[in-house]
Amino acid sequence: MIKTTELSDFVNTEMTIPKERISFFGNPGERLAIIYQNREYPSYLETEGDTKLKWSKVLIRKLGEAFPDFESWFQGDPDASKTPKLEIIKANEVFHLRLIMADEENSDEKISDMPIIATPPTAGLQELLLKWITGYPNYYPRDFRFSFKETITEEIPKVIENLKTIRSGHYQVRGFAGDTQWAEIPWVKVRDKQALDDSDLYLAYLLAMDSRKLYLAIVYGEEGMGVRSLAEKAAAYRKNLVTEHYRTNHKDVLLANASLVSGIVCYREYTETEMPEDEVLIAEFEAFRKMYKLCLTKGQTADETAVSDEPSEEIIKGQDAKVENEMIAEIKQKPEVVLEEQTPPPQGSQPVPAETVLFESIGEERPGVENKNQAESGSEAPAQPKHAAISTLREVVMAESETNLSSADVDDIQFKAETKAAESKSFTRYPAKNDYLPPYLQLVQVKMGDKGYYYPAELIKTYYLSIKSKPFVIIKGQVGSGKTSFPRLFAEAIGANQENGRFKRLLVGKNWEDHTPLLGHLDSRGHFIPGPIMLILKAAKEYPDKPHFFMLDEMDQSPAADYLRLLLEGINGSKEPFLKREDFGADITAFREYGNLSFPDNLYIVATINEGPDSFPVHSRVIDSGNVIRMPVVEIGVFADYGSPTGDSDWENSVFKIHSQAKGLPEILERLMVLLNEVQQLLIKHECPMGYRGKNEILAFGINSGVEGLYSELEVIDLALLQRIIPALEAVSETDVDVYLSLAGFLLEDGLKQAFSNLPPDRLIGRYEALLKAGAIPCPRSGGVILKRLRQQHKQ
Repeated sequence: MIKTTELSDFVNTEMTIPKERISFFGNPGERLAIIYQNREYPSYLETEGDTKLKWSKVLIRKLGEAFPDFESWFQGDPDASKTPKLEIIKANEVFHLRLIMADEENSDEKISDMPIIATPPTAGLQELLLKWITGYPNYYPRDFRFSFKETITEEIPKVIENLKTIRSGHYQVRGFAGDTQWAEIPWVKVRDKQALDDSDLYLAYLLAMDSRKLYLAIVYGEEGMGVRSLAEKAAAYRKNLVTEHYRTNHKDVLLANASLVSGIVCYREYTETEMPEDEVLIAEFEAFRKMYKLCLTKGQTADETAVSDEPSEEIIKGQDAKVENEMIAEIKQKPEVVLEEQTPPPQGSQPVPAETVLFESIGEERPGVENKNQAESGSEAPAQPKHAAISTLREVVMAESETNLSSADVDDIQFKAETKAAESKSFTRYPAKNDYLPPYLQLVQVKMGDKGYYYPAELIKTYYLSIKSKPFVIIKGQVGSGKTSFPRLFAEAIGANQENGRFKRLLVGKNWEDHTPLLGHLDSRGHFIPGPIMLILKAAKEYPDKPHFFMLDEMDQSPAADYLRLLLEGINGSKEPFLKREDFGADITAFREYGNLSFPDNLYIVATINEGPDSFPVHSRVIDSGNVIRMPVVEIGVFADYGSPTGDSDWENSVFKIHSQAKGLPEILERLMVLLNEVQQLLIKHECPMGYRGKNEILAFGINSGVEGLYSELEVIDLALLQRIIPALEAVSETDVDVYLSLAGFLLEDGLKQAFSNLPPDRLIGRYEALLKAGAIPCPRSGGVILKRLRQQHKQ
């Protein structure tokens, strides 16, 4: 389709489509993929009144850049023969747009030069998997469209369906990239059609949460089954397999779904830089298919459907030696647990070999060492339950030491044995960092970096999600930690600055006693002098589609509850005007200008607090009204090279609103509610439960995080403890140490939690620190603060 341009084509974000051309574009309401200068722009057909093609503001800007004289050109009587034309070519459901200038060749001669985005049918598996890894992060933040989706839903499945062992028709191959929006975890699944009894077991390619890895995995995923049950079922399947160099520790898999991760039997990880050739990829797929078939047949050793002339193992061995060595190095690397040195036994007593006793008691064979009981008796030692083994260990230690070891010494040995047992069973490791950033937040980080500031990814996305869940964020940190610069730079990165009136900083004065320094006051002549908050409230009202930021710097220089009372009411949902008629005295003009201002939904309050003794304590009511973010320690090192990502730097306020129609919200809410309820039950026992406001705002944080794939549900709870629950406990001076002790054991695996029971606080602190360093604490972010509080309370 070729259209002579008009002024509206360079100004408006829509174009009226003649009736006879509607079928060229498709069905009304359908989203389209328009390619201009090798970049895709979201578009769709709207049918209210005349049919219109709606497209992106950015695309209009690009057209204007290509023809900068459009305004003057259309003011007079333009020569139609020299007026630029829009050429739209439809190819494989993708629309290629070109602006044809007067001096260009005839458009018919250019059609053959138009790039076709769809992957040719001859594309190999390596090419398609690389396209998936590199392309998905560019599409995920945008509107859902269909051109790239076909790589996952059609092209990769077609390649797999053409493999010799799949061509028999016994397998179903399906790809999924989303329904009405991009999937959080896109996949290509292979199922055996004949395995009706094991329909919950499948073979799949899964894209990691950070879109930097792709997993080929055997997965068990029965709907409604808990995480622990899924892990046990996967372990049962794993016993029948010889997985060779393929990984089995599913806890290292980075997916935003704990249930899916728990059900992984074994997997192979691919990255953009470590993607084998097609021959190896197919051989590895065949190896996984055989293991999948073996799981289904529950113990058969032969695979009757294999038709490959050359064993897949031989092909894999032919890989480059470097890649092979790297894969071997990844086999079952156990986490290193930091433990205190064992206290030497009193003089005259026999040392107790705790590790040996442990393996003898549990009935397990120590790697590289014969089981002592078995060697002596010639028979196999019966396995004992885990807790029974620990009880036996204690009895053995007490019996051998008689009275020479104190109960505390025995506790030490018992704890170390239990921790080593957990280590030998590869306990779950919980990383304390999640550095994934979607492109729109990567751009924010880049813009901060351009001004000489490095802020970690977790800080940026935690601040972003905190604003989305509640328009009040408190940033706490040492002097010089960047707590004042960070919110200013974030606001500037998304288009809000002091020059356009969308960002304002106010340094809180000493000993403010009421709200007049913020909201305004009457001078000696009866004139109303508006406070700084009034000016940004007015600006926010005039530009409701743009976010505005107001920063209260050093909020703790005055008793915050005194001067923030009215502002907190607005933050917590009140829509009443801040000031009444009598506050303006006889100044009618000021009343008309400021009298009806209430808290708008496009204003975000950021407050900073210094950590130190020279500040007023912040009232618990203020702490409970928002998230508290602690600034990380300033990192000193080589400045990061972020590259030059592109994107929108002038955000609309809608970015900060919850995705109420997003797919998957019920599942996200359900998982969050289960974890949050466990926290609440713990707090109820200590008579300090969270209220409805805190619960709802934590859920809002988690929903937005889940929809955008920023944190897992467990990480959300960890951050909720760090930003909402612990700050609320700290604000109450009489908080008992038992609360922190209970939080220290929150979500610990049963064996580790058992080892914690009945330990005195000084010993528990040492044990907790060891587990925190080993990565065995499920909530490591809040765990560091809990450890600090336990130490402070113990010193007191």
